[in-house]
This record gives sequence, structure tokens and C-alpha cells, in this order.
Amino acid sequence: MIRRAEFRDIDTIMCIVGDAQAALRELGIDQWQDGYPSIAVIKKDIDNGVGYVSVQNGSVVGYAAILLTGEVAYRQIADNEWGTGEDYVVVHRLCVKNGAKRNGIALSLMKKAKELAMEVGYSGFRIDTHRGNIRMLRMMDKLGFKYRGIIYYESGVRLAYDLKFSKSLVL
Repeated sequence: MIRRAEFRDIDTIMCIVGDAQAALRELGIDQWQDGYPSIAVIKKDIDNGVGYVSVQNGSVVGYAAILLTGEVAYRQIADNEWGTGEDYVVVHRLCVKNGAKRNGIALSLMKKAKELAMEVGYSGFRIDTHRGNIRMLRMMDKLGFKYRGIIYYESGVRLAYDLKFSKSLVL
């Protein structure tokens, strides 16, 4: 089950974020090693109604921020380079609890993002990740995401991808 995150979920979400930070560190990736995403970021997601959790057997096992408001950083890539239109869903801060990985949790959060986007008439995803995040890159490849270019955040370089829903076999 996927539902909106609530303030009572924050401690569990932060543990899941900690698991993700450790996994990235083990891969030698500097992404999320600077205290991001902080508890303040997660609280803001919940305040804005964009934080979602995956719940299995009564326990929160995954988290994602699902935004229908776009991503300013994606303007670094020209509109004609994207395969999606101006109305797209963004998934940020996607993470899964240790011990629950490889059970379709990340995919279920991505499906929820698609469902929310389609409810408002959007037809695609945009997403970014660190070049060393092999798990995320594998999932995006499996789902049919297409590489669109490089974007820059204060925290570093990210690879940007998009996907039109009509071209997705899995979602």
C-alpha cells in the first residue's frame, strides 16, 4: 500500500534515509553524504503533501517525494532535448529500507507517481540520479527511461532522464 507520509512516520523515514545514505557510501558515492535529505526536508515534503510511504505488513518500508510542480534544475536542459512535455511528474528522495529491497517497493512508488500524474493529465516522468547510483540506473533502464543530459545541483552533477508513460512496459 502507498499512502501520503504523515508526521508520525518521520522517525521511520529518517531510518530509511540513513539506510540509503549508507548504501550510497558503500558504493563510493558522495550523494546524500552531506546530511541531505535532512529531517527538515522530509517535514517540508509532508507539509506540502508530496511525501509518500510504502507500507507492508503495517510497517513503512519505502519513501519518495512525488512532485507535480516540476523541477527548476531541469531547465538546464533545453526543452527540445526532453522527450516529455512541460507537464511531468518528478520523483525525488526515493529510498527503501534495508531488508526490504528487491521486493518491488521502489517500483510501487514509481507506479504511484504515474497514477498521480495521470490524474492531472500529465504523460511523463523526469528524474535524475548520481552517475554511480547503479541501483537507480538499473531500475530506470528496466523501466525504459531515456538519458537526456547533465544537470548541476550545489551537491554535484546528476544525470537526467525522462519517460513517456505510453512507452513504458512496466509502469
